[in-house]
Amino acid sequence: MFIQIIGPGVVGKATGEGFKRYGHIIDYVDKGEEIRGADIHFICTPENEVEDVVARIKSSKWFVGEEIIVVRSSTKPGTINSLMWKYDIHICHNPEFLRESVAEFEFLNMDRVIIGCCCKKHGDILEELYKPFQVPIIRTTPTMSEMIKLTTNAYLSTTISFWNEINQICKKFGLNSHELGSIVSLDPRIPAYGAKMHGKPFGGKCLPKDLDQMLELYEDSILLKAVKEVNEGLKYG
Repeated sequence: MFIQIIGPGVVGKATGEGFKRYGHIIDYVDKGEEIRGADIHFICTPENEVEDVVARIKSSKWFVGEEIIVVRSSTKPGTINSLMWKYDIHICHNPEFLRESVAEFEFLNMDRVIIGCCCKKHGDILEELYKPFQVPIIRTTPTMSEMIKLTTNAYLSTTISFWNEINQICKKFGLNSHELGSIVSLDPRIPAYGAKMHGKPFGGKCLPKDLDQMLELYEDSILLKAVKEVNEGLKYG
């Protein structure tokens, strides 16, 4: 298939190069370039640029109405539905779960694919596109897909802040919190992620941003506010 990647950053490049391995033709378009014709448009821009890209695709002289438009960006629940209604266009949501330093490797070795389907037809095509990766493919609504991404990152942020607090307690007793984490996480109910990924505040482009998006959705959250407070305290304390 002819796949256009709009926003050739970390996520866009990993997505494009990954699909290229399976024989697809990839066209990278920076945010200022003209939107050209393609079978599938993957939007991999920052969230605040998604609507502008959708509008540019719709107004492009190459647009015929049959193209599949897929947003990989983290958007607030309801955003994709709102854009579909506003622009009278079909849009799927396909969140990414890639770490910046190993994005292409993780795209090629993903453990699941989430497709927030705008319709059965486009969902079927995207499912076929991802089948060669031989991982579970979960089809759901765009709004659920958006929520899956934010919830995943909010949970990861929470586990890191939890273990950063445990680290502070361990220091009082001269204990190694990473050794503690490696032992505690032998319990199958306790994930190893936070037990290993602690000792400093979480950063990067995704976790802080998506945590803030969750806090905007639910301003009364006690837990998520505490997660951010712990992290900010490590950064500036």
